[in-house]
Amino acid sequence: MLKSKLIDILKSFSYREINRFSEFLNSPFHNKNKKAVILFNILSQFHPDYNSKKLTKEYIFKLIYSDNKENPEYNDASLRNLFSDLLILSEKFLAYLNFEKRKFQFSEKLLVELAERKLPALFDKNLKSAEDLYIKSSFHDEEDYLNKFVLEELKSSSSQFFDNLKFYKSDHILKASDYLTYFYLIRIFKMINFLEFQKQYNIKSEITIAEIIINEINANDVLNKVKEKSERDYQILSVYFSMFYSLKNPDNDSYYFEFKNNLTKYDFLFPPLEQYGLYVCLTNCCIQKIDRGRYNFHAECFKVYKIILEKKLFDSYPGFFSMTTFTAIVKTGIESGEYEEVEKFTFEYSGKLNPLHKNDALNYSKALISFNRKQFSKTLEYVSLTNVEFTNFKYHLKIIMLKSLFELSDYETLYYIADSFAHFLSKNKMVSENYKAAFSNFIKSLDLLVKYKCEKDKKYLDKLNIFISEKSFAGKKWIIDKLNELNPC
Repeated sequence: MLKSKLIDILKSFSYREINRFSEFLNSPFHNKNKKAVILFNILSQFHPDYNSKKLTKEYIFKLIYSDNKENPEYNDASLRNLFSDLLILSEKFLAYLNFEKRKFQFSEKLLVELAERKLPALFDKNLKSAEDLYIKSSFHDEEDYLNKFVLEELKSSSSQFFDNLKFYKSDHILKASDYLTYFYLIRIFKMINFLEFQKQYNIKSEITIAEIIINEINANDVLNKVKEKSERDYQILSVYFSMFYSLKNPDNDSYYFEFKNNLTKYDFLFPPLEQYGLYVCLTNCCIQKIDRGRYNFHAECFKVYKIILEKKLFDSYPGFFSMTTFTAIVKTGIESGEYEEVEKFTFEYSGKLNPLHKNDALNYSKALISFNRKQFSKTLEYVSLTNVEFTNFKYHLKIIMLKSLFELSDYETLYYIADSFAHFLSKNKMVSENYKAAFSNFIKSLDLLVKYKCEKDKKYLDKLNIFISEKSFAGKKWIIDKLNELNPC
């Protein structure tokens, strides 16, 4: 089977795109290389798989370069050059397709040309059409503000070309600066959300220049000024501002609930995909608190997931349902005691997962449900069926295995699993320092719990109580519950 970057691109084309690419190649405006057209016509016969044994370099070369010769001498360099030419043309075609989809960018480039050619009547006509895109449409994302900035910049530059007096009297620069600021703030808030999420994977990031700038901003002054100009822009910006402060202040619940209140109040302003991203960020804020031992936020996090489910916002995200999100919903639902809701969710959404990983997700869910129903042997069965080396929930499966083994009093296996888990944590650079500490401290606390249960020696009880009071770790509530069962007051 012939392999090349060109064929990789052609494989991605639909049949309609294949036909359009043919038209593109046959247009002298785009292409004057007739042999590139011949090469495409040969390759397109094998669309969409391009896996025929017949498809070889020699076969292609013979069809293209035979001319009047029955057996032309094969020249690899000539064919590679032709493949390279067609690859460049296919990339230009993809850029053209993308440009064709973006109506605003098309209008922008046209306006720039009209301004430079000093055609004010046509400029004004096309400017109105471009502005109508935003007058009639709802907010999509921060790119809207960037496009509005571009329009105001174009108005300003056209005034310089056509009417200097109008330029000095206009407020185009003022509006442009506002729109550019709105775009910048929202984009930075989103990037900070991503950087906070990265920390879970032990990817360290220094404070950014943008954060230094934003930390000096008085949010109330900014939002009040925005409100004077536009109530709609104020509502949109207030959601993103509160998102930022909630992310950066995880120990202050008032910021979280302000974010939640603003989002639920103004979510109608955002399209489904943007809503989805904002509500996911709200769950990230909950997870920050849970990681700090605020276990009551499991229930709060699950409430947010239920909002996302009720609004069917997951459907707005392209591709397969996220494994990370699936397991997070299951875990928070179980921790909240919402077993029926979790089973309902698992039944409805497991079919939307990547088929390769569907069984892993289902077994993970069943393991958690079985454990919370005190079916510990069944829990271990489901864990054994899960491909923990792939899944992003392998740490939590290790924890639930250790808990189940404790409940079954299988301490020999427990210590074997705990030892291998400890070695894994110490050597794996992708586990964040916070998670390493959380899981390692669980192993240490479990060791003390087992020793106290088996030996009834008060020294282990004292050590465990001190450890619980001084350390934060995964499964802390369960350790405390087990200790209370062994040592009721």
